[in-house]
Amino acid sequence: MKYPKKPFDCEQHIEILRQRGLDIPNPDRAEKYLNSVGYFRLTGYMYHLQERDGSHAFIGKVSFDDIINLYQFDKKLRSVINEYLERIEVALRTKITNYYCLKHGFFWYTDATLFTDVNLYKGVLAEINESFVTPQESYLRSFKLKYTAETHPPSNMALETLTMGKLVRLYKALKDNDEKKLIARDFNLPPTHLTTWFVYLTNVRNVCAHHSRLWNKKVTADRPQIPTRERFKFHGTITPDFNTTMYGIISMINRLLLSFNNPNNFTAKIEGLIEAHSIDTSLMGFPADWKQNAPWRNEKNPDAEAAE
Repeated sequence: MKYPKKPFDCEQHIEILRQRGLDIPNPDRAEKYLNSVGYFRLTGYMYHLQERDGSHAFIGKVSFDDIINLYQFDKKLRSVINEYLERIEVALRTKITNYYCLKHGFFWYTDATLFTDVNLYKGVLAEINESFVTPQESYLRSFKLKYTAETHPPSNMALETLTMGKLVRLYKALKDNDEKKLIARDFNLPPTHLTTWFVYLTNVRNVCAHHSRLWNKKVTADRPQIPTRERFKFHGTITPDFNTTMYGIISMINRLLLSFNNPNNFTAKIEGLIEAHSIDTSLMGFPADWKQNAPWRNEKNPDAEAAE
């Protein structure tokens, strides 16, 4: 089947939206967004406001301003999520280097016996080697010029060359040894659960990096394991789709942050955005009682909890 649709200009798109019942009080503003953001991207913020019968008719009174409000909220939400995922990524990179270097030396990552998934390990090692052949970073160039007998950079430099996705793959490939367990302990999760969280949150990070819609998106790839043991389980309302929605994503990021970056303003920023943009949180997977029973309102600092 061939794609039958024809391209339209901004005026034609505005007319189509009006015919579907969308109120467009300021056509100039609408044209500005259609030219700079694009019709297709903006449709992602319309679907939940339209009939599902193929007509795409808007339900009730909906304004173009409502669409832009959601778009702006989503943009700010991605920025906050990305900011705090970066902190988690940096913490993971640091913990891997610290624990493994102290036990196995700076070049531990070249030892294949430390890994259980050799193919995954070889792929990441090839990435590190490639970055060392023609180094782009000044610290790698300086190291290579000074230590001419070395064929690899030390771990503290090597891991800096990896994206979050590659870093998580390296962590996933590691054997379930004492060092990996210490990292999981630091994040207050069992090793197997932590691995699934990192893989899943890498997918969330990719959504942010590609500026895709996130606020009401079901992130279903690589669903993370949600702990049920009393020591690790979430306290508060856990919804059936917890491991696919923003509600769960926020809860997981908050749990990880509590282990090394407490206090922080992560959930306060999220709640501030929700309030400022008058967002229907049910579309983000939030339960009705989230203001009282969201996990981030009931979580404690694990260090403080252990001291009680």
